[in-house]
Amino acid sequence: MIQVVTFDFWQTLVVDTRENLERGKELRLEGIGSVLERAGRPTSRAQLETAYEASGKALAERFWGDHRDLPHREQVKFVLELAAPGITADLSPELFDEAVAAYIHPVLQLLPQPVTGARDTLNTLERRGLMLGIISNTGRTPGVILRRVLDHYGLLGYFRVVSYSDEIGYRKPHPRIFTETLRRAGTEPGQALHIGDDATADVAGARSIGMRAGHFAADRDAGASEADFVLHDLGELPDRLRSLS
Repeated sequence: MIQVVTFDFWQTLVVDTRENLERGKELRLEGIGSVLERAGRPTSRAQLETAYEASGKALAERFWGDHRDLPHREQVKFVLELAAPGITADLSPELFDEAVAAYIHPVLQLLPQPVTGARDTLNTLERRGLMLGIISNTGRTPGVILRRVLDHYGLLGYFRVVSYSDEIGYRKPHPRIFTETLRRAGTEPGQALHIGDDATADVAGARSIGMRAGHFAADRDAGASEADFVLHDLGELPDRLRSLS
C-alpha cells in the first residue's frame, strides 16, 4: 500500500519559461556586478557573463556530474571568485549577503506557474490520507526560495517532507536524496511513489532504491518504459495511484 507520494519540483509541480530563465540570468549579473563595483572590484558585463557560464560548467564538472550538490552560499562564492578572484576574502558580510540575495531571488520576481491540476491533485491525495513530499534537484535557485514559490501559490502546506539537493548535498538520481527523504518520512521504499518528468533522475533514481515511480510526460511522449505508469496530465494521478494499492 502506497503511503507516501513525493514529487519533483521543476516541470512536474511548477513550470517556467525560457524568457524567465534568461531574464533571471540578467538580474543575477546586474546584482552581482553592483556588489563588485561597490566593493572596489568593478567588472565588465562581458567578464560577468563569462564567469557565470564558467561557473555553470565548473559546477557540473565538479559536483552535479557526480550527483552531488553544495549549499547555495557556497555556490555564490564559487561564482564571485570566477568573476573577481580573491574577492570573497575581502568582501564584507553585508555585501556578501547582498550578492547572495541578488543570485537567489530572481525567480521571486519572475514567478513560474503551477502545473495545471497541481492543486486539485494534491488536495485529493491529502484527503486520502497520503503523506506528500518533494524530492528535487536545484540549480541556481535554492530550496529556500523554491519553498517561497510554493508558499506564494498556497501549495507548501501540502508537503510534510521536502528535500532539495542543495540542502541534502546529493542530486537525483543518487540514492541518498531518496533514502534521506524516506527516512524523514518514516516509511520504507516499497510504500512510496515518486512522480517526476525526468526518466533518469526521477524514474530510474526512485526505482534504484525500491520506490515505485510515475513518469510525468506532459509532452505526451511514450514515457519511460521502467516507470510503473506514465502521466500526461497530473490530474490522472489519483486514479493511477489506485492501481498500485
